[in-house]
Amino acid sequence: MSLARGNEHRQKAATEDDLREILAQHAALDDLMRHLPVGERLEGFLLRLAGLQFTWQEDDFSELARSVAVLVQTKPSRSLEVLTAGWEQDLLGCPLADYVGLGLLLYTAATTRLGRFDLAWLPENELTVFKALTSRAAIKTVVERNFATDAAEERARVAAGLLTSDPLLRRYNPNPLRARPLVRGYGCDYLIPVTPAVLGKVSPMGLYYTGRDHYTDDKTFLAFTRDLGNLFEQYVGRHLRLLPDAEVFPEIVYGKNGEKSVDWIVVLPGLVLLVEVKSVRPTAKLRLGPQQEFGDELDQKLGKAIEKQITNTAKLIRDRHAKFIHIPADRPMFGLVITMEPYHLVNTPDFRDALPTTDVPTLVAPASELEDAVIATDPGLEHALLAQIEQPTPAGWSLRALADGRPAINPILEEAWAAYPWTKPRSLEAAAVAAP
Repeated sequence: MSLARGNEHRQKAATEDDLREILAQHAALDDLMRHLPVGERLEGFLLRLAGLQFTWQEDDFSELARSVAVLVQTKPSRSLEVLTAGWEQDLLGCPLADYVGLGLLLYTAATTRLGRFDLAWLPENELTVFKALTSRAAIKTVVERNFATDAAEERARVAAGLLTSDPLLRRYNPNPLRARPLVRGYGCDYLIPVTPAVLGKVSPMGLYYTGRDHYTDDKTFLAFTRDLGNLFEQYVGRHLRLLPDAEVFPEIVYGKNGEKSVDWIVVLPGLVLLVEVKSVRPTAKLRLGPQQEFGDELDQKLGKAIEKQITNTAKLIRDRHAKFIHIPADRPMFGLVITMEPYHLVNTPDFRDALPTTDVPTLVAPASELEDAVIATDPGLEHALLAQIEQPTPAGWSLRALADGRPAINPILEEAWAAYPWTKPRSLEAAAVAAP
């Protein structure tokens, strides 16, 4: 909030003691926890703290590789509406590979140059690693379009009410620098106050919010979200096919009204996985903790996946419905709800109690955990889930905690990473460090 609320009239330069005082005052801020009923205090505080910290702790390699893996290298199951030929130029102003590469370049420069970035550092003959951003002018155009802001713009956002909320919750709001991580106006170069925000900007989450800002027409934005949801669903299917000895079946249409099963059914030698894919993101009502609307919001986002899709599909398999006769009914079943972004702490009892119950053991997991779990070997995913069915672990477990053997890089992510320009001999990191 210093960027939006501060002014240019401070006479003395800030010192380390000033920073320590600011941090101390932040830590001493009142918290909503003290004003909630006893049964909602700790749970809400932990959820808000998770949202404040865990979002900065995602694996950078996976986040960056996932962008091109989902949006470029995954084939949709139907014709797309918005993400058609030319969408990268329309949305970003450059190819997606260049956009993600620029994010990594900005991040590398900032971490090696004390949070600053200057276009003058870039030797133009070193920019051949890009497909289109081969000049400083081209890079500046994309930086200004997607990454840069200034104090006046941030003040206008505050004045418009875009960053306001309950004063006791304001510090838990999404950091506005996630949307625009570079700040102009503090020297001849760019200031990058929160360097990890640059990588978040080019991640799938960042691309979603870039789309929300770009597609201002509601119908177009909804079409964009449908396209993204379809690609993410197929991306999950690609990962399920990495499981050893797995038969993977897409959703099955049944009934007079065209009812559908879960998105994917995976038949393993000793287990049947029922996988429902949800690209919906946790809203502010979910991130800020148990309040009046928390349970309804969580049920709206994830409840149908458990209560209807997973439970109904399991019943159809057990009842030997004609459309499901090829799915064996002689082995245990386990449900997975795979989300594009993490729903922090959702598997702990305090939050799972807000979701429907089912007779199929079910786990909510983000894409990042699935990416690790399908290549785990010690134990593998099938054996880990069978062990969980036979002897449930303490509450709060995650898919990554159950199957945490990760012997190698995920091949789908590795393929995506290889498609980026910095895999060429002259890396973006070298270009940034070589700048005078």
